Amino acid sequence: MKRETDYGYPIKSVYSPDDLPGFDYEKDLGAPGSFPYTRGYHPEGYRSRMWTQRMTAGLGSSVQANGVLKKYREMGQRGGMCVISDRVFSDCIDPDHPNARREAGVLGWPGCSLLEFEELMEGIPLTGQSITLLGSSAPTVLRLAYVVALAKKRGIDPSEVHGSVMESPFENYFGQTDVQPFDLNLKLWLDASEYVVRNKIRMRSSVISQHFQESGGNNAQAIAVVLSMYKELCGKLVNERGLDFDDAAMVPYELVSIGSRFFEEVAKVRAMRRMWARMAREHFKAKKEKSCQMLIAVHTSGRTMTYQQPLNNIARCAIQTLAGAIVGCTALDNATMDNAYAEPSALAARMSLNTQHIVAVETGVTDVVDPLAGSYFVETLTNKVEEEAYRILKEIDDLGGMIAAVEKGYIQTMLREEAARKFREVDTKERLVVGVNHLAIPPEDDFEIPIQEVHEGDSEAIARRMETWKKTRDMPLVTERLRRLHADAGRGERFNLMPAIVEAVEAYATAGEVIGVIRMARGLSYDPFRLIDCPYSFELEAA
Repeated sequence: MKRETDYGYPIKSVYSPDDLPGFDYEKDLGAPGSFPYTRGYHPEGYRSRMWTQRMTAGLGSSVQANGVLKKYREMGQRGGMCVISDRVFSDCIDPDHPNARREAGVLGWPGCSLLEFEELMEGIPLTGQSITLLGSSAPTVLRLAYVVALAKKRGIDPSEVHGSVMESPFENYFGQTDVQPFDLNLKLWLDASEYVVRNKIRMRSSVISQHFQESGGNNAQAIAVVLSMYKELCGKLVNERGLDFDDAAMVPYELVSIGSRFFEEVAKVRAMRRMWARMAREHFKAKKEKSCQMLIAVHTSGRTMTYQQPLNNIARCAIQTLAGAIVGCTALDNATMDNAYAEPSALAARMSLNTQHIVAVETGVTDVVDPLAGSYFVETLTNKVEEEAYRILKEIDDLGGMIAAVEKGYIQTMLREEAARKFREVDTKERLVVGVNHLAIPPEDDFEIPIQEVHEGDSEAIARRMETWKKTRDMPLVTERLRRLHADAGRGERFNLMPAIVEAVEAYATAGEVIGVIRMARGLSYDPFRLIDCPYSFELEAA
């Protein structure tokens, strides 16, 4: 069994002051609430603000997902909600698309129209909690338009709604994929981000190292990749969209994966906070302290949840939840014991939410801010992962930044090689996983747990409902709004499409229609799979 971090730093048996030569409390650590924020942003920690305790929802129809969200609130979900999209919505096609009829509602919410969002949020307030909608990057503008449109329908100023509905365009390279080209995803992300800043809407964008690590990346690589994405995206908002950095810095937040290597995970987040604080102040010349504070939410690692002996995942979830709490996250949603099988069953969701509450009220962890600070081991790990992350970040910068590094295949190669190394270590038992290559049991002795399933007929029902509902819309209005969107999409990369997208969504134009006409204006096929034709004739009318 190896005694080293996942990025290759050998672990000694004992740590002492000799491992921290030149350690300066004020410069390297500081008090909670003070620069460089290694110890967190709030002087009183959880005494002043408890983390948002939530579970990820999204399976079956919007009505079913709505029921799950309400059930989560009864189970103890506090401060926010989190819904993940299905593959259909992530690809920005509709449930009645030929490729979608067996996928709608499977492993996520089928949010392909404002109607679906209205059903999802029926009886659930838009304010008083954070609204988080996850998925791929492509539907970023649609999710934002849904929030704006529904807020208006309910008579709420959109600026009163807060949460996260946008997602970084880089996620396509880390496992959260869609079928849209990178340049389109980047353009739509910039449009959405500029729109929320200029309209003072408190919606953020996830810039996610979780997907990178779930695909095999190590802790040091994850920090470097996140900081590079922040640097690239904030730079574009400043340089291409004319935003002040202190405004642009309020758009991204980090969704970090917390695995089972307890002390390494704590060190990773502490280093990430410190590195961003220095980048914001030194590179971007931040004028506000808030701009130096990277908002960090935690998702415990689905990658570590095993198919074999699923009850073991309860222990893994508890360890990871404790690490996320100790490091001072702002929101947390857990992987579940059935994570390797499906979206959470009611039993699994209750167990994971209860785990958060046990950590919050029974362990005493919330009494003290950054309780591991000053540990020779933890401070050494924080310094070492920061050192390795800076090395990788420099390599990315030398290539020309994150976009250039992706275009040259650097990020993909790094991720592929790291994932392969981890698989080899499991195969050779250098890395032990209980129930998989250590203390394994015969399949007939394994635990049986309830699994929540979506069947083929359920997806087909969603598709048929979409077909029928489309015919009931005010089609002249839908056509008019899509025509305007198509025209705006031809006006250049920096012309913001969000106003036209919001209008189209308010007329109940669907995801496939909205993204389809934008694609057409960019010289792409209406349907990314080239299986259906555009039902509108904008080019002919323009000619």
